[in-house]
Amino acid sequence: MIKEPDNTRAAALINVVDRNTLVWWALILTSAGLAVSLGPWGGLFWVAALMLDDVLFWVFGKALLFDSQLRVRRNYQWIHNLYDGTTGGGRDLGFNLAVDGRLSQRAKYEHMARQLGLKKGMSICDVGCGYGDWLKYCRDELGCAAVGINMTPEQADYARREYGLEVHTTNWKDILGDPRLQARLYGRFDAVTFMDTVEHYVSMEDRNDLEKQNRIYSDMCRFAASLLNKNSPARRVFLSCLHQTRKPRNWKFYWHAYFMDKMYSGYYPFVDEGPLAECRPWFRVVSVDDRTEDYRLTGVRDRKHFQAVSIKPTPRKAAYAALLFFLDPHVIHRILYYACDSWMFFYGDDAYSRDYDADYRKRVSYVLLYWITLELKPEPAVAAALAGEHNFKEVAS
Repeated sequence: MIKEPDNTRAAALINVVDRNTLVWWALILTSAGLAVSLGPWGGLFWVAALMLDDVLFWVFGKALLFDSQLRVRRNYQWIHNLYDGTTGGGRDLGFNLAVDGRLSQRAKYEHMARQLGLKKGMSICDVGCGYGDWLKYCRDELGCAAVGINMTPEQADYARREYGLEVHTTNWKDILGDPRLQARLYGRFDAVTFMDTVEHYVSMEDRNDLEKQNRIYSDMCRFAASLLNKNSPARRVFLSCLHQTRKPRNWKFYWHAYFMDKMYSGYYPFVDEGPLAECRPWFRVVSVDDRTEDYRLTGVRDRKHFQAVSIKPTPRKAAYAALLFFLDPHVIHRILYYACDSWMFFYGDDAYSRDYDADYRKRVSYVLLYWITLELKPEPAVAAALAGEHNFKEVAS
């Protein structure tokens, strides 16, 4: 059994009461005080505060009250407590490949292993590892040493307790300033994966700040390059990331985007931006595969999957949702997200079609899911990039 990392108990506590929770309590208590002193209308102070925060957020791109990165952690806590079968049994929180009319987790993992060139005795790090299903496959089926990084304590604890994996409970962005974890992780791995988490790295308030977006994706690529063993024969990164298309938008798009952000928190890069553009000082692009239909069909055919999940109510789940009304300012938004079926809207027309038609989906969808394989460039290009002494155009050419 893997020993629990030092930061796990603190992370678990933060996942119960975080900065957003404290702000939410302050709004509720202020509303109660105003209701007593000014009358019933004063009790709606919290509604006015949330509306003002939304106006500042959407019009000016400023998050006045709540931290969007903490909302990511709360989302996965919500999934952990309300969804059934989030791990094991041939499924995971990402998606599986549609093969001969059926969903196959094994086909997905086998494809990833081939793209990464994984062999027995190699070492892999999964950033945003969820419950650790992919890492367990790498260890048990391929004979690889497997390490995870996950900001959600409930998932990290499951991966350690049930699978015996080494998982560090932290946001990868925090490792950039943590010499202790850098010493434990940097230069250790033959391969690195980022599976269906990249869209959380840029917050919605940064949607109009391309320079900041590029800096986040650049930091992600620099982090991945730092994790890799420069002498490994593999030296590859595999990432799965939703991208926005340039399809014209209407009011429905922004309506659903609002609830998507409150539920999941994040901003998708456009197809000509993001990791594909910012990786080039460190990596060459090996392949880009469109797996949008596999992603969509996982939601259509597996109603336990988060995209179009069917939640089976239980007393425990009802109690948890009621508790979150006091811990999470966005519970109402989450309920409306389900009522509006917001996730599936972004696939465009015929979102629930059971046919696999990648060309049609490209025409109608607001999003595309890309599987991207990267290979670390040889020295001295990487050394210059890691030192920040490169000329982007020269290195990327």
